[in-house]
Amino acid sequence: MNILRRSTLFAAIITLTLCSTGFAQIGGSGDAVETTSSGKINWTTSEIIATGIGAPSTMATNQAQARAMAERAAYVVALRNLLETVKGVRVDSETVVENFMVKSDVIKTRVDGIVQGARVVKKQYMSDGSVEMQVAMPMKGAFLDALVPEKFGRPVFSQTPLKTTPTPQKPTDLKPTPAPIQPAKPQIPSSTPEKPAEPSKPLLPPVLTPEKKPEPPKQPEPLKPAPILEGESTINFKGGAATGIVLDGRGLSLRPALLPRIYDAQGQEIYVGQIVTRTNAVEQGVAGYAKDVNAAANNFRVTDNPAIIKGLRAAGTARTDVVVSQADAQMLRQLSGKGDFLQNCRVIIVY
Repeated sequence: MNILRRSTLFAAIITLTLCSTGFAQIGGSGDAVETTSSGKINWTTSEIIATGIGAPSTMATNQAQARAMAERAAYVVALRNLLETVKGVRVDSETVVENFMVKSDVIKTRVDGIVQGARVVKKQYMSDGSVEMQVAMPMKGAFLDALVPEKFGRPVFSQTPLKTTPTPQKPTDLKPTPAPIQPAKPQIPSSTPEKPAEPSKPLLPPVLTPEKKPEPPKQPEPLKPAPILEGESTINFKGGAATGIVLDGRGLSLRPALLPRIYDAQGQEIYVGQIVTRTNAVEQGVAGYAKDVNAAANNFRVTDNPAIIKGLRAAGTARTDVVVSQADAQMLRQLSGKGDFLQNCRVIIVY
């Protein structure tokens, strides 16, 4: 009986030890986890996880030194695998983290530093003396701050109209130009009556016509490849003030990303650039992810009264953006106008 009690007590201690190392912090079985060859990306908890195994060194003089060297080797391998996993994280529908690291040495240095500061969440000792170590790093905060452009969010859209306003004034500036040309030409005695009459009249119509012709091409610019303008809304909402949205994108082959976007059926962006500030995007994350609609609706991110919207299709090269019907888009704009849930990134995407 004493042996049985001791074995039971020993098993309980081992279980508590594993839990205390942080194994339970990785997330639940229902989380949206993307597995790669070098690690895992938990889009529900916004964490990147990687594992490394280190063998005891033959140069160790005693068992304690062998264990310490095995732990160090496992930690180095885990960080290397973590960095490889980080490089494959999708930022948006066009780029991954590795693209940013290649283009900017500053971003590469910052990301490398964040990876080196990853925390150990699990440590397991094998019977042969080797050590398995699991490390993790958050995707919010410093990591997003290194990747999100400085002009991300509302400031970008507030500055663009200022740059486009002077463009329509250019054709008006072309009309007074022939006036200064005429006084310069009368200085020539013989050619003055012929040159001002010939270039001024034929030049004005061709200059105005090419500027008026590019106006009709603006009609095909709005993306309207989807004639699916449903009259009925798919929004499931209790009423009152909405505290968040849950986008049901199951069956659309969606892929998670750090900066996903939401469009209506006409190609107009509803979320994220015109709504979220850079500070909120870095601190909160643009959107959370889940695998179950009910679990997402009860998640603290969208609090207690979210609106559930069915996605129409996936968009973008990497299929990270979501398109909703025109009716749902109109309802979403109305709900967001009565609250600040979009500004605070209270969005969960189910895929």
